[in-house]
Amino acid sequence: MPRLTDPATIRAILETDRSWSVYALGDLEPDFFEHCRWYGTSSGEPALVLLYAKFEPPVLFTLGAPDVVHTLLGEIAGVRKLYLHIRTDLLPSIKASFPLCTEQFMWRMVLDRSRFHSQPSDDVVRLGVGDVPALQRLYADGDLSGEAPDFFYPSMVEQGVFFAIRAGAELIAAGGTHLVSDAESVGAVGNIYTRRDQRRRGLGARITSAVTAELLRRGLRTIALNVTQRNATAIGVYEGLGYVRYCAFVEGIASRSG
Repeated sequence: MPRLTDPATIRAILETDRSWSVYALGDLEPDFFEHCRWYGTSSGEPALVLLYAKFEPPVLFTLGAPDVVHTLLGEIAGVRKLYLHIRTDLLPSIKASFPLCTEQFMWRMVLDRSRFHSQPSDDVVRLGVGDVPALQRLYADGDLSGEAPDFFYPSMVEQGVFFAIRAGAELIAAGGTHLVSDAESVGAVGNIYTRRDQRRRGLGARITSAVTAELLRRGLRTIALNVTQRNATAIGVYEGLGYVRYCAFVEGIASRSG
């Protein structure tokens, strides 16, 4: 299968399942596109494989029927280790080539704007790049318990949308976006965290509401988030704000050898 390099061709394939392709659509932005290797076919049933190589291990995203995607996976035969971002029906194909595989089952949730229920925001403030140290201190609260956000980079604050609730000089709850693309009209909400001694006060809901409201104000067509299927509390919060479960998928590490 040919390697794809034309953003318009890639976009047309991604648009066949826009809600699943939120992150991949964001990767069409120039700053991200240079780190991408795309393989796909638009003839017959559209399918696509993306290898995003800015991270180590590189992130694997796929779209399309498992049998077609399985053929496309041959294009990344030389890769030894991957971070998975795949639909659950592709897992058998991945395990056939990458037998050492750990998986976490997730929900992709997408905002139904007709159901959006905003929360009080009087004490919610917008964060800027000068707040990154305080944000990193907040996230460090979850290091020992394994609850700290997995994919946070300081550049996300400058490029995206972040809000927080303060107690003095410190943040007690915060969250924002993994990506925002006005050009592709997509936003991915993430990095939501409440300090462990401040939970069960609805702070996470208010932060997520503020982020969502700002993305709506910007007119984005598709707003989504990811949540582990085990986190019933968070799922309930997101559903209360107007997010609905779109599809199950898998995150995890897959490798060919130890």
